[in-house]
Amino acid sequence: MNILVLYGTETGNAEECSTAVAEILGKHADVAEFDMTDFTTDRFVDAAADYVVFVTATHGDGELAGGGAAFFEALTTRKPVLTGTKFAVFGLGDSYYTTYNRAGEIVVETMTGFGAELIAPLARHDASSGDDPQEQASEWAQELVHVIGAPVPS
Repeated sequence: MNILVLYGTETGNAEECSTAVAEILGKHADVAEFDMTDFTTDRFVDAAADYVVFVTATHGDGELAGGGAAFFEALTTRKPVLTGTKFAVFGLGDSYYTTYNRAGEIVVETMTGFGAELIAPLARHDASSGDDPQEQASEWAQELVHVIGAPVPS
């Protein structure tokens, strides 16, 4: 089983959460992790991943952080058919702002709009909660292992 983990970050939190997710999933599958800044939409559409996991922070006025904005703009321009693509999203945001976790919502809307299947509810870390984002990401990844039915290594 192959899982592609893509992240978009401004401050490094989403990258750290992505690494935590990749570490958990990597115990059960082959995982490749990339910053969306370094991953083209051509490469994404051609990827032979069984599952795609996005980890993104919300930045500014509700935009995707880091390379996520450019990645999803290019994806929207390309308008790929993503039927058969299964994905999940771990979003980071701050409920103090009205745009709380908007980036994760953009990922879900865009991906499902192109026919991809969301396999788990959007996970939302809230910076105002005081909860550790990497710990929450790891716990979420453990739940995701069960959703995808990943084999337990021997």
